This record gives sequence, C-alpha cells and structure tokens, in this order.
Amino acid sequence: MYIIIAISLSILIYNIMDLFLKLVYKKHINFKYRMDIIKQQSLYSYSRQKKYKKQKQKLTIEVPEKLRESLLMAGVHLRAEEFLTMWGLLIIFPAMIAFALNKGLIIMVGLVALGMIMPPAIIGKMKRTRIDKFNNQLGDALLVISNSLRAGFTFEQALGSMIKSLPDPICTEFGKIIREVELGEKIEVSMAEVAKRMKSKDMELINTAVSIQRRVGGNLADVLDNIGGTIRERIIIKKNIKALTAQGEISGKIIALLPVILLIMISVVNKEYMEPMFTTSYGHIMLGLCVFLEVLGYLTIKKLINIEM
Repeated sequence: MYIIIAISLSILIYNIMDLFLKLVYKKHINFKYRMDIIKQQSLYSYSRQKKYKKQKQKLTIEVPEKLRESLLMAGVHLRAEEFLTMWGLLIIFPAMIAFALNKGLIIMVGLVALGMIMPPAIIGKMKRTRIDKFNNQLGDALLVISNSLRAGFTFEQALGSMIKSLPDPICTEFGKIIREVELGEKIEVSMAEVAKRMKSKDMELINTAVSIQRRVGGNLADVLDNIGGTIRERIIIKKNIKALTAQGEISGKIIALLPVILLIMISVVNKEYMEPMFTTSYGHIMLGLCVFLEVLGYLTIKKLINIEM
C-alpha cells in the first residue's frame, strides 16, 4: 500500500515539475526546438548558435546555458530541461519511497543529499574523462593530419581524413569544425571554439600554428609534427607520474572508505551499539563532523598527489 502511494506521489510530482519547467523555460524550449530543426536542415554550428543566443539574451538564462554546455562537453545527449527533470525525480523519488516505508528522517535526508550530489558529480566525471580523452588523442590526430598534408591534401581535407581514422570525441569535435567551415565560418574561429569548449591548451597552440601558416606561409606539416611529438611526450610523463602517485591515490580511497565500511559492519553486527549515533543530537553532531573530516582528508590527499602539467 505504501509503495503504491509513493509511486502515485512520484508520478504526480513528475507531472508538476514537468509543467513547471515547461512554463519557466517556454521561450527557451520553443527557441531550442526551432534551432534543432534548422540544425538538422542546414547543419548549424555550435558557435553560430552561441552568437545568436548572445544577441537574444531574453530567450534563456545563465544557469541552463552553463548546464547545456556541460552536457555537451560530457557527450550527454539530453536537453538541459530533461536533465533537470530527471535530477528532480532522483532527489524526490527515493526519499518518497523511504518515507512510505517509514525508514526515518536520517535516511530520507541522506537519500535527498545523495540525489542532489550524484548527477552533477557524474556529469563532471564524464566531462573530465571526455576532455582528457580528447587531449590524449590530439597527438595521434596531428600525426594523421601531417602525413595527409605531405601527401598533398589541403588542411581541410587532412581533417576529413583524420576524422575517418580516429574515434570519438576527437572525430566529433573536428567534424564540427569541418561543418562550420563548409558553412562559411573561418577555420581559426571554429578551432578556437573547440579549444575553449574542450579546455585544451594544445588545441589553442594548434590553432595559433594554423593561423600563422595561413598568414605568412611555412611548412605546416613539420610544425604539427613537432607539436604532436610534444603532446605525446607529455602524455608519457603524465602516465609515469600517475604510476608513481598510484599508492597515494589508493591510500586516499582506503582512508575515505574505511570508516564507512566499519560503520556499516558495526551497525549490522551490533545495532544497539551504533543506535545513539543516529538517535541522539550528540550522535548527529559526531556524524556530521566525521563526514566533514572525511571529505577534508580525501580532498587534501587528492590535492597532494595531483600534479599540474
């Protein structure tokens, strides 16, 4: 009975949130729908959409724009409104189930906190993984491009050859460059957009090399070979550093997980022993302090082993 009530309430809340989001983002949804149609018909570029949106400031607000960019960088094929709806359901639905099953306030608050933290954390992780993969693929991409240039291809043709040879995300991002150039955009502008979107200093360097070569001439293949060699050497150094700091990383994870595992084990073996931690105000204060110190210790260890290059 309680489960049926919880499911009914969740469906009701979903419909209310869906209606609310449609009302709040009505102009943006209509605008995005029109832009999607235009993009399918004429392959509108990301940079042109961004310029147009800056001219139409009233069509959207800042936060959904940042969220939309994060979803794009993470490679998640969801609209910002769809993600927000799913996020809201993930916050409310588990807490409603816990309430229907009478699991207590602490568990409900924990589920709500988990629902609030997990989606942004997952998107952030996917974004960082995709950006790292893009930067790691740049060395191989430059090798293919430089060989194509030596074979007599133009730079645009070399990009097309590279896209056919390498997987996502680099083929997707460089594919956008080619489509934008075909629509009349300058290649330097398109490459700058990719560098900004993927937060890639190497891509900025490549864009600078291409821009200089187009203005004053020179052997672009040799320049790209040198840049690609530097990128590959940096990747090797990063891997060596990661191997050397692996022990510290594992230690940080063990230190962070050990108290949680002990808490669960003691709660299962001797429930009465741990009950004051969850039922008294002093226990709640101690739990909050423990969580704070756990997070602080993990972040400190992560900061120590994280070497910027």
